[in-house]
Amino acid sequence: MRKKWLSWMSIASLVGMLAAGACPAMAQEQSVLPVRVSQETVAAKLAFTNQDHLWLLDARERGSSPKQVTVDGAAQIVGWSADGEWLLFLKYKGSDTYSTPGYLWAVKADGTGAVQLDDRSVMDQPKWSPTGLQVAFFVNGGSAENPQSMFLIKEWKNGAISEVFSEKNVEFVDFSWMPDGKQLLVSTPATKERGMTLQLRELTGKTIASYPIAPPPNMEEGIWPWAARALTISSDGVHVGYYLQYNSASLSADGVPIQLFDRSQPKKKPVDLGTGLIHTQWLRWSPDGKQLAFIDGTDRMATSHKHLKFADTNGKVVSDSPEGSVDTLPVWTLGAPYSVFFSRGEAAEYHYDPKKVMVPGQRIWQQAVGEKAQQVTKGTNATADYYPAPSPDGKQLLFVRLDNALHGSVFLSSQGKETEWLRNVTGDIGYYGNYLPEWVSVYWERESAPKPGAK
Repeated sequence: MRKKWLSWMSIASLVGMLAAGACPAMAQEQSVLPVRVSQETVAAKLAFTNQDHLWLLDARERGSSPKQVTVDGAAQIVGWSADGEWLLFLKYKGSDTYSTPGYLWAVKADGTGAVQLDDRSVMDQPKWSPTGLQVAFFVNGGSAENPQSMFLIKEWKNGAISEVFSEKNVEFVDFSWMPDGKQLLVSTPATKERGMTLQLRELTGKTIASYPIAPPPNMEEGIWPWAARALTISSDGVHVGYYLQYNSASLSADGVPIQLFDRSQPKKKPVDLGTGLIHTQWLRWSPDGKQLAFIDGTDRMATSHKHLKFADTNGKVVSDSPEGSVDTLPVWTLGAPYSVFFSRGEAAEYHYDPKKVMVPGQRIWQQAVGEKAQQVTKGTNATADYYPAPSPDGKQLLFVRLDNALHGSVFLSSQGKETEWLRNVTGDIGYYGNYLPEWVSVYWERESAPKPGAK
């Protein structure tokens, strides 16, 4: 309904501008294009969306301008490769990204070499290898009427993209790369005879180890935990955080158990950490693998009842998130001492008005485990801050400041000063205001960036 309303408004606005003359219409069209406001350089590359299209910008170069990548359909950002040289994105033939299929594309960081990786539609979120130029993803190997899950791994080698592995009619429903990029941990759903299971697999498909995480369900109860989703693995490869999705999509949408499993103690029962919504971006390990940051809370609305919490590898949970606040999108600094940047505001009743922000006055905060959270950004209640992207040392921060529900600017926060850096970033509010997928993806340069294919 909201998208149809927006389309109607666009048509009405266009009719009004044409009635007033062509020049105002052209000026309006130009005004919504992305504009680099500040020439200050930062050691980062940016991908962002504007009017459903994908754009890139090299923030390292003074005078560089936004470069448009897509010109038709709609694009959604997946993320940067480990070396920051390629960006994955999903492309849709129209503006409907909810009920129509998306296709996986990649483009070089300079905006050239855009290529479609497979001609079949993607099922679920593709995932880059953490160490090299390999990507794993599900596609529909069947038809729209009879979809069949097919799993693929493709890689860039000698300037070409080749298929490393493919498997039809796969049993597993989710996966995560192991930290070394040499293996996968996959999640198989519960059946009448078998409980939910995690499996360690080679990239060739060979299963190395199986880890039952629950007994077979009692299906007579009607509702049961079905599969581990959004797996996130500690840097040592030992501890696994995940959501327990139910066999009911409606029930799962309002919150599911969050658990922690220790692969070094496979017979030990997983630890319950809390309850949350199944968002990969809300469940993240610290780079040293000692703390798991997650957003806890029930109800599908992302504007209230959501709190940042931390769990150590033993499952001990701590939090100082105020009762009346709402937290979202935790992001760790890459360098020690590790801390989390996240968005926090006063909890608000869910109400969509395209002219207003969803959580008035929401700002970016920073918190290290065991310390009090500190507010980082400042602004008015007419704005809200999202998508924190801290530099590896945490001394600089890029973030998006929204001035209404669908429009904002990228700001740079450095040494207590905030600078509008890029204007006219646009996107969707996501599922009940979760603002996912992200409108902006930042790749910060690292002194020791992972080398593609490194062992």
